[in-house]
Amino acid sequence: MFVKILSVLSYDRSWVVPGYKERARHGDRLRDALKSAGVGLLLFSVMASAIAGAETAFFLTILAAWLLFPMLVGLRNTLDAGCAFMLISLGAVIVVGIARNGLGHLLP
Repeated sequence: MFVKILSVLSYDRSWVVPGYKERARHGDRLRDALKSAGVGLLLFSVMASAIAGAETAFFLTILAAWLLFPMLVGLRNTLDAGCAFMLISLGAVIVVGIARNGLGHLLP
């Protein structure tokens, strides 16, 4: 009951400034779009460096991703996003290796 009462309370300034909620929503959408673009750019960089075979660029992209994830996804979700990013990066390396060397790339 207490949580329901608190959820009804609104601490935004929509009653003071007309159009405040719409601008806040637009700002949130823009921020989310920029965060998604940042993660997409990191994934593109991982794929490009894996295809080019540039191990240093691949390592720096992984390092940059781990350093940027607290800003992009928040501190609470950094570990989850980082692990998912690492799995995607590993998948990219495996797919590029198979595309270059065939299925023999998977065998020791």
